[in-house]
Amino acid sequence: MAEFDIMYSIIGFVICGLALIHVWFDVQKNRIQRVLMLISLFIYAIFLEYIGITTGNHYYAKDIIMILDIIPISIPLAWVGIMYSSFIICERLKLSKWKWILTSSLLALSLDWGMDPIAVQLGLWTWVYEGSYFGVPSFNFIGWFLIPISYLVSCALNWNGEKKRPELLSIKALDMHDTLKRKLYTLFLVPPISLALLLLFGFINLIPIIYNLPFLIVVILEVLSIFTISLILVKRRKMLNRSNFHDLIPPIILLFIAWNYGFMGLILVNATLGMLMFFTSIPIFLAFLFTIKKTT
Repeated sequence: MAEFDIMYSIIGFVICGLALIHVWFDVQKNRIQRVLMLISLFIYAIFLEYIGITTGNHYYAKDIIMILDIIPISIPLAWVGIMYSSFIICERLKLSKWKWILTSSLLALSLDWGMDPIAVQLGLWTWVYEGSYFGVPSFNFIGWFLIPISYLVSCALNWNGEKKRPELLSIKALDMHDTLKRKLYTLFLVPPISLALLLLFGFINLIPIIYNLPFLIVVILEVLSIFTISLILVKRRKMLNRSNFHDLIPPIILLFIAWNYGFMGLILVNATLGMLMFFTSIPIFLAFLFTIKKTT
């Protein structure tokens, strides 16, 4: 079995570390709640990777540290940085809760459109059944769209005692819930509930034609998703203007991953996949560009 290059192994630790740094500066009180969110993301990622590998969908090259001897530790660490950054960036757009959840998924997905084909060519992971989109089956991208949705719905869920109904809270609002009950919920219940929601939503992938859509349809979906999230970011760009230096950390995390894979694609794979990565990272670049400007 091939092995992870040391650089790719380190990337997961770096971006997860950057997410922790963002938590430290972004949260003034109840930092433990936000840290538990990162831990629950890590656990959620391990659940999903374990299911995907043991059911025969894909397998990974060997990493420095392997979880259960099949999951490179850098993979769930990278999940933490990618999803957390997407959540924070899109929360700053000040959209309704459901729009925030959907835009977070689109932003995370924009990274995977270009990253996954390059990683496959580099031998970092292998799909057992080769897909039409540069060797990647379409269910992977459908999954990447549903994964953040399932997690955010679970994590943001709250019972409003006054209105006697469930509601969805922002990450900032969750920071205010400094209770043992919320902490235990985040750590122990969010991962399995997220997984249950994903399995419920993910039944669509059991349809054979959905599992591996034709190349043209996948490309159309890709372009539509990139255009949609880019348009939303452009329209709400003033919301991203930074008020603190640490506001730059989430877009830097995503841009670091995107451009690392883009240049590696150009150098080690081929120009087509390298340029594809740069195209799919347009929303990420826009988020970074709009965050550079300070709030006036």
